[in-house]
Amino acid sequence: SRIFVHSGEDSSKKFLYSAVTMLNEFCRLDDRLCRIGDNRFGILLAGVTSAGHQALAAEKIIRLYGDIVRDAGTTIRLSVSIGIASFPEHTKDPASLVHKASIAVAASREDQQPYVRYSPESAASVSDQFELRQELDAAINDDLLEVYYQPKLELSSGTVTGAEALLRWHSKNHDFVAPSIFIPLAAEIGRLSDLTQFVLTTSLQQAADWPTLGSGERLSISINIEAEMLQDAEAIDLIVSNHSIWENNKCSLTLEITEGALVIDSASNVSNLNRLRNAGIGISIDDFGTGYSSLSYFKHIPATELKIDKSFVSNMLESTTDRNLVETIIGLGHRFDMTVVAEGVENAAELELLTKLNCDVIQGYHISKALPHDSFCVWLASQKDLIATSNRTSSSSKSAADSDSTAFLI
Repeated sequence: SRIFVHSGEDSSKKFLYSAVTMLNEFCRLDDRLCRIGDNRFGILLAGVTSAGHQALAAEKIIRLYGDIVRDAGTTIRLSVSIGIASFPEHTKDPASLVHKASIAVAASREDQQPYVRYSPESAASVSDQFELRQELDAAINDDLLEVYYQPKLELSSGTVTGAEALLRWHSKNHDFVAPSIFIPLAAEIGRLSDLTQFVLTTSLQQAADWPTLGSGERLSISINIEAEMLQDAEAIDLIVSNHSIWENNKCSLTLEITEGALVIDSASNVSNLNRLRNAGIGISIDDFGTGYSSLSYFKHIPATELKIDKSFVSNMLESTTDRNLVETIIGLGHRFDMTVVAEGVENAAELELLTKLNCDVIQGYHISKALPHDSFCVWLASQKDLIATSNRTSSSSKSAADSDSTAFLI
């Protein structure tokens, strides 16, 4: 369905034909291939009853789908989720066999595994996920989610430049639910754009209450958007329209897009990103270095910011390779006139090294964890007091060396 929305009916049919061709190549003479949904297929494997042989068959299909399919300038990496149910081990009823294989498919998606064999445990997991979906849907309808803010610090001046807006959900039945769990669920139930709109409008509204730091610069709010939304013209319209309504003099808006979302290099993606930039919205490439890196998108993507993934930052003190990678990414970002942000900074040693490597901005627990709005306002006010104290100290100093040094306490 994503391919249909993104590339149209003709391209969708071509990609579907490619998928069916791969499965036909896999099937033996006695196997049976059938289509049981828009993008769902079933294969009856004759005589393959052992778990080991079933796993080998699943792995062979996964390898077939590992290739990239190209059509009319659009690049698609096909992926597959496989559910396995065995006759007579799991059931002797044909309809029940299909149902249990479908449960296993759902479990493979939820567990982010390429394939799963049916089990009572996987069925229970799917049931739990169904309940979680229903609760999430109700939470979105009733505005029960919260936006937290993790500050960003400019290294050259020691001042706060903005914050990343992060969605948090405290479920009644499941306590704290990680974004890595509920955001994919929101996509499955068609509520991803609702989440984005909630974060966008809430953060821009709440920014009006943020204390002014006195630097004269507008603080930046960074919001994550998923790959699906980048390819959806209506979602882009929604973002531009909300930004136009709620934009104020206290903040600017930056959208963080994961590197993986840029793998599909299409004219529509570039067009949508240019629309965002023309509306005054910044574009940040998030988790740089962890996806399918291609320098070609620097030619086309109007990015204003590059974010170094925390996995590189956390290892750079012990690993020369990671340190060199961080230094290279910083240099690359600066060469393309982008602000470079390091994520996951957790101690003073990492801060010091990033300063030496000329990184522009940092965020992480060493500065502050993500805070709810009221706590973030209190935190911002404390930084304002520190800056004011530092400025008074600087102006009263007689020493040029002293006047050039600003104490910023974290």
